[in-house]
Amino acid sequence: MSEEYLWLSENVAEGLREYYAVREVLVRARTRYQDVSVVDTVPFGRCLVIDGKLQSSLLDEHVYHETLVHPAMVTHGSPERVLVIGGGEGATAREVLRWRTVRELTMVEIDEEVVGFCRKHMPELSAGAFDDDRMRLVIAEGRSYLEGSPDGSFDVIVVDATDPTEGAASLPLYSQEFYRTASRKLREGGVFVTQATSVVHNPFAFRSIMETVRTAFRNVTPLAVFVVSFSSVWGFVVASDSRSPESLSPDEVDRLIGERVSGRLRFYSGAIHRALIELAKRYLDLSKPEFRIIRDGEPVLIP
Repeated sequence: MSEEYLWLSENVAEGLREYYAVREVLVRARTRYQDVSVVDTVPFGRCLVIDGKLQSSLLDEHVYHETLVHPAMVTHGSPERVLVIGGGEGATAREVLRWRTVRELTMVEIDEEVVGFCRKHMPELSAGAFDDDRMRLVIAEGRSYLEGSPDGSFDVIVVDATDPTEGAASLPLYSQEFYRTASRKLREGGVFVTQATSVVHNPFAFRSIMETVRTAFRNVTPLAVFVVSFSSVWGFVVASDSRSPESLSPDEVDRLIGERVSGRLRFYSGAIHRALIELAKRYLDLSKPEFRIIRDGEPVLIP
């Protein structure tokens, strides 16, 4: 196989590197903000890669995106105005727009070229989301856009940013100052969620994100799920000043999905909802990671 294919290498964690066999490189570009590739891999199918890290694969992107979006949405219960920061593939927007309660979705993406590459080469990810009348795409830096929005603007804020690596455009989205801004921009009963990197490969960063979010919100719940193409248990943090995901029973989650979500979800359900919460607790108990509150100018970086 090594003679038949190109090989893509990725630093998964400190001291851990993985290689993926690549059949074809469809895009390889340096945009204003980052290195972007779209490649056909042997193990995961077509993938988006940013700054050397795999972001989405057609094999299992639904696991990541359903976990990022739906626990926060069911925690709110009836979200109408939603903000997505990042998520250039359009898959996060796709999942938000499944909710029939949503009247307005604003997606703020810093890198217009990522949107274009994915719409052309991975249209399955957005599945028509960019053409939905409820959707508004804004090409801008997400934190600046949020700071300029009136307080109490959104029911749910979803942060689907790249990991906090050295020089990443996403670094302003991982700090106490940003999370406190997000808290102010939510309506009463609003919910915030962010991807929070790997629970097992980057436990210090994951817990630092979680504990920093906790300085801005009363109720903070970590979630964890295994994503095959990431070769890792991935972490998310859901936060609110009102309701917690832990207050929802599996039956209540399934009822809300049945009443308010269009189409059949491929991964998330009431039973999975409870599992996401329990897995995060167990992995945190296993590693008992230290942490540091993240502030502007004092980031916690992963390799």
